[in-house]
Amino acid sequence: MTAGTLTSHSLLNCKFERFGTAILPVDDMTPHRDIDAQLKFEGADLRYYVMRLRHRPPVLACMTRHQRATQCLGSADAQPWWLAVAAPELHPEELSAAYVHLVKVHPGEGVKLHQGTWHAGPFFNAPSALFYNLELADTNLTDHNFHALSTPISLKLN
Repeated sequence: MTAGTLTSHSLLNCKFERFGTAILPVDDMTPHRDIDAQLKFEGADLRYYVMRLRHRPPVLACMTRHQRATQCLGSADAQPWWLAVAAPELHPEELSAAYVHLVKVHPGEGVKLHQGTWHAGPFFNAPSALFYNLELADTNLTDHNFHALSTPISLKLN
């Protein structure tokens, strides 16, 4: 049983600034702007890599957040993908369909998540997908705050 279904909204049409920064294409030599992603990494070495993920069902059963760093994600194989996000100030027990948003990220777009932003995904329709990922070298060991939802939420990947 699920607690409803989330429908996706485009990265440009979802007020994403509550969760992070939309990373959009700009021409080469464009000067730095206030709307560019502001990165924060506390204390450790960075890890930038191409992450391979296998397809998983479009059901949100748990969410994660990283308190010590921002995280950047983008498709490495130019496919659309979806990310479930919730505001950093939410307590784990508040994570529900009422507060979680499903964002569709189109090819050529990426995201930078604010420190503490709850997230799950990326979700995608292909059997597997590649993603550029920038995070702390030890994020998955020391800054991987995980919470299982009391009732899973279905995700409509459209």
